[in-house]
Amino acid sequence: MINYVNTENQFNKLLRKGLKYSEDVSVLFISCYDDICQRILREIGEGNHSMSHSLNVVDSFKTPHAFVACNTTQVPCLVNIKKGRKEIDYYLPIIFDKLGISD
Repeated sequence: MINYVNTENQFNKLLRKGLKYSEDVSVLFISCYDDICQRILREIGEGNHSMSHSLNVVDSFKTPHAFVACNTTQVPCLVNIKKGRKEIDYYLPIIFDKLGISD
């Protein structure tokens, strides 16, 4: 399931849920102008993945504050928050593997 985060308030609630309350949160940072980001979204939308949890998608143009809050500057970027710790992945094969998308 894909949840689109459109406001900074929504993103701050997600971040708080992951860091303060130690819930598992996955956030994919994308750009609507990047072909690889669009491919990832298309694959997930068509059901070509093996994710069992929901994925929160943040667009770089709608919520630039989110990039600052997670100390990231490039897309695509997958941020997993588990047990109050952030894990940031930029390397495409790792992102594809964690989302369960085949190359």
